[in-house]
Amino acid sequence: MGVNKEDAYQCALCMDLTADCFQFAILNPKTKKIISRKRFELSTYSKDELADLLKDELFGYEYLNYSLTTGTIRNTLIPVDLFSFSKPKEIFKLNYPEPFENLDYNRIPELGIVNIYEVPLWIKSLFVIKFPRIKIVHRSTALLKGVFDLPTFSPKLHLLIDEKGFYLLLTQKSKLVYFNHFDYKELSDIIYFVHFVLEQKELDQSDFDIHLYGQKENWKGLKVLQDHFASKIKIANEAETAEDFLLAKQLLCV
Repeated sequence: MGVNKEDAYQCALCMDLTADCFQFAILNPKTKKIISRKRFELSTYSKDELADLLKDELFGYEYLNYSLTTGTIRNTLIPVDLFSFSKPKEIFKLNYPEPFENLDYNRIPELGIVNIYEVPLWIKSLFVIKFPRIKIVHRSTALLKGVFDLPTFSPKLHLLIDEKGFYLLLTQKSKLVYFNHFDYKELSDIIYFVHFVLEQKELDQSDFDIHLYGQKENWKGLKVLQDHFASKIKIANEAETAEDFLLAKQLLCV
């Protein structure tokens, strides 16, 4: 199922870019359902490669809104009150060594925080020239907004798992208790990091519901992870709240 040029103005074009792949989905903002989606594996992660992909006829349609999640894995969260008295670069260098690759930031008012992150300048220029009305946010901004668009009062452990890395969030009493990104090579690395974080924070894993995003309900790695956790790991059976979580939750950012 696709979208016609005449109907595109009623839809949202949501895109996601990492060093390994570029994917996009066309969504109905009213139903928040995906009409069509596509994924491209990247070989060079370059402006020329992306520019070629954006020549597809679908990217020439006029959409209601445009959004992109991207950025490097280096980001930092800071309370909005502190951000008002500091410069992004000064904050960022407390956590990461220089040089920095074009710092930017997103405000997340519902959590009272600002997300400072790196995004290569060539990405911003390419997508802004192609889509002048585009909203660009860090991938973790859409993740945070998406997670807190769901009930977060009871203790929950959230995992967004990509091919080479994963985000780990802990939420409780509608607050963000923990947030970080980890690289991994084997599924055992994910198991280790999650248990290590829980141990360091002196939290009992069995007290937390576990929600997994970025993968389909029948993901082959699910059983491997489940064998190491007392709580049932939940993957939604709808793409918008499972493998396409980041794409669908971009609607909260525009």
